[in-house]
Amino acid sequence: MSIFTKPISQLETADLLELLTDQAVENARLEFKSEAPDKDETLKKLSSFANTFGGFLVVGAKAPSSDGRISALSGIDVQAGFKQKLVDWCFAGSTPPLITEVSGPIPVSAGDAKVCYVIHTAESDVAPHFLNGRKGIWVRTDEFSSRFEARLANENELRHLLDRRRLVRERRVGLLARAKTRFDTYTARTHTDRSGNATRVGSCLRVCVVPRFPARPLCKQEKLRDHVKNSWMQWRDVMFTDPGSPIISQHESVVVLGASRDTSIFEANMWGMLFYAAKVERDHYNGNVGIHLFEFVGHLLLFIRHAGKILQSLAHSGPIHVEIAVDSLLKAKWLIPQQAWFSERPGSELDDDVAFSIATTSDLLRDAPNDVVGELLRYMFFAVNSPELVDSQEKIEKLISYGRVFNGW
Repeated sequence: MSIFTKPISQLETADLLELLTDQAVENARLEFKSEAPDKDETLKKLSSFANTFGGFLVVGAKAPSSDGRISALSGIDVQAGFKQKLVDWCFAGSTPPLITEVSGPIPVSAGDAKVCYVIHTAESDVAPHFLNGRKGIWVRTDEFSSRFEARLANENELRHLLDRRRLVRERRVGLLARAKTRFDTYTARTHTDRSGNATRVGSCLRVCVVPRFPARPLCKQEKLRDHVKNSWMQWRDVMFTDPGSPIISQHESVVVLGASRDTSIFEANMWGMLFYAAKVERDHYNGNVGIHLFEFVGHLLLFIRHAGKILQSLAHSGPIHVEIAVDSLLKAKWLIPQQAWFSERPGSELDDDVAFSIATTSDLLRDAPNDVVGELLRYMFFAVNSPELVDSQEKIEKLISYGRVFNGW
């Protein structure tokens, strides 16, 4: 049947009529509803699909309760904003959010303006999806009748779903660990003396932006290079990523060495992980060695805005995990530009390394990157004993404006 093979956005009246011709019966992956279900019922149905084998909900199709065989395409009235309403329900009503596709209104007969909608939810690798408000975890089963229905999961089903989620979380941790190792390998190769001994790299900023649940690849490996090349940004009168820097391929990734010149790297992974790292402690004119405050903010702005652009190119929408780390802080000074000189602030008092993470969404990365950076700055400067730099929204906005000026924006 075409409903199982065609993209949801391309379904037509003929595809629905095929359900009638084939005398389709409700099953583990298919259900008919003669009326548009309310929020609670919709979430139960869709989460049970996601937690089991995935499936399709056809709204506006009649099926007798005796055997679940489709009997008519009666249709419903056109629902204003139906697609956005369902997407909003699935995002806010489930943890983790449900990823759902919703067709446009599909006419079912001439003259009465009735339509059907087809809603699809794929089998989820981040299950179990828990309905918020203590409404439980639902699966698709025929345990209590000959018809498949949404039921609360039992203990064995819960264990299976949790194992699925554990594997996805382990993947996210593993992707970040591998990216960090690659950057360490790169810096070890570029920071050696004439005898081949490792020299001090200095403080480095690392930012990882990754889907909270990297359950499936967002693109093929061979397409990553094109996404990177087509997502460049203007930065300090040049481009990021630097078009003169080599792009190499590694397992599941492409990596740009010297992405922002000096000691820096950018990695894009087929799972949607984006990893940025750059040396931020260096000599800023006449022996002023330290972390340039506005340059640091500028790098955060650059990385977050670029990540939003790349994820949009990869067509990813959903929850995002952002992790930031800065190392070698005990010996590093913060340099704050004045009119013709730098004032200095001491580095961290006790912690040589700082790492933390925040949760956000791909929409915020794209539409409100300054808000994401502001939250990162609050954490960062509290961690290095400089909370007075970010103890008001006005100070944060001022720091961001200085970062934008540094970036040439």
